Amino acid sequence: MKLDVIAAFPTLIGRLHVPDADAMNQDLQALILAEEARYGSIGRSNIGGWHSQTDFLNHHEPAVAALTTWITWSVNHMVDATAGPGSFNGTMSLSAWATICRAGAYHAPHSHPDSAWSGVYYVNAGMHDTDRSLSGVLEFLDPRAGVEAVTAPGDPYGEPVRVPPETGLIVIFPSWLYHWVHPYAGCTPRIAVSFNATLATLAPFKAGTADVVASNEMTASTAAMSAIRQ
Repeated sequence: MKLDVIAAFPTLIGRLHVPDADAMNQDLQALILAEEARYGSIGRSNIGGWHSQTDFLNHHEPAVAALTTWITWSVNHMVDATAGPGSFNGTMSLSAWATICRAGAYHAPHSHPDSAWSGVYYVNAGMHDTDRSLSGVLEFLDPRAGVEAVTAPGDPYGEPVRVPPETGLIVIFPSWLYHWVHPYAGCTPRIAVSFNATLATLAPFKAGTADVVASNEMTASTAAMSAIRQ
């Protein structure tokens, strides 16, 4: 006799280490630091630090184009993981912004409404002059209401999921999932690009009367032209 156990209400979080990203990261870092010097932080979830405008992917630099390709690849694979390979027929819209954290800066708990998937790419995870293990760590909160009040062997409920920052790492997650970033304690800037992906399913095309008439007229016109040529 065996007890069947299912993993109910799974929340998928993806991770990808972008290969050979050193040159791309150097160019991205130079671009982001130059942006910081040009204008002030717009301020969102970040407490301290710097937050760019949300049109970062509109830059025409090759490094930005390369990052866009990796973000698109990651979102497509997350869609395949949830909906099944090749099952999604629609369009994707991306927005992204750069952030810079210096010592003491962090991101308050928040989610990303009106998007399907969100994520972050670590351009430079920073360097640490302390042994604070949670410095700059991305933390996801258990989304199930009331789980922190439950006591069970092994404490399987209510525990956060923590992802340490690593240079060249993409982390992608459902946009509704609440998350935050622990205060950064490094001695060099922690630089990242965060993004949202909005997906729209293409509606199946249904031919109306006007479409049928136009099609018939095109067929008749093609037939007439063929007869004239003969």
